[in-house]
Amino acid sequence: KDKLTVKVCEDVDSILEACSQSNPSLVVLKQSISGGNAVDICLKIREMGEWGEDTLFLVVAKNHDDLEMGRAESNIIPKESWLVEPVSVAYIRTRVRMSLLRAPCKWVRASIPANEEARLVALKESCMMDVNQPEGLKRITRVARQLFDVGAACFTLLAKDYVKLISAEGLDCINIPRDAAMCAHVVSDQDFTLVADALEDDRFADNPLVQGAPYLRFYAGMPIWSKAKDGQSYIIGSFCLLDQKPREFNTEQL
Repeated sequence: KDKLTVKVCEDVDSILEACSQSNPSLVVLKQSISGGNAVDICLKIREMGEWGEDTLFLVVAKNHDDLEMGRAESNIIPKESWLVEPVSVAYIRTRVRMSLLRAPCKWVRASIPANEEARLVALKESCMMDVNQPEGLKRITRVARQLFDVGAACFTLLAKDYVKLISAEGLDCINIPRDAAMCAHVVSDQDFTLVADALEDDRFADNPLVQGAPYLRFYAGMPIWSKAKDGQSYIIGSFCLLDQKPREFNTEQL
């Protein structure tokens, strides 16, 4: 719908050839590419002509260590143009659109917790990823939706690259890309998360779940903790309330 012409390339030579032929306004690169790396490619594109000097770049790193190393070693690619996996097509699309418009992207992905590896082990040990709409949780989501008079209530689990709704009232039980899920912020912040109006929040205003179906405006999420075999407790997901209109709840209600 953005009327963008996209060309996908697999190696350095094909990337440079495509750029020389089409003079792209934006190039999205993986940090490590067959035959080279993103920074070297950016430099070569910059040297292709005046159009190359105005080309915008987005670079996707495999992990946070690679991200920080890339940012430190490169002064040709702005820090805000570096992304880290996992990253959804929707997020890339939004960043591309905002880059072309030279506008800030009001969609902040939740950071990866420092204990992420152990947290994922705890999630697996809980065996909760194998359940779907258990009757006990369905009763809770049904009552919560009615009690707070919201559009939906659900229990979610945060996997490596997606969020699974294991029980939901008012929403289908689907998987949501991690970078689009507000629940991921509950896990990274390790705290209750309240979004009174997503369109007025710079973290979520451009989020596809706000701009598109289910058109979320309100979110309140509480962490779900699980004790692992190592004796430590980890946040594996959240219990949340959602609505398509801004809401205000006082501390006593929540």
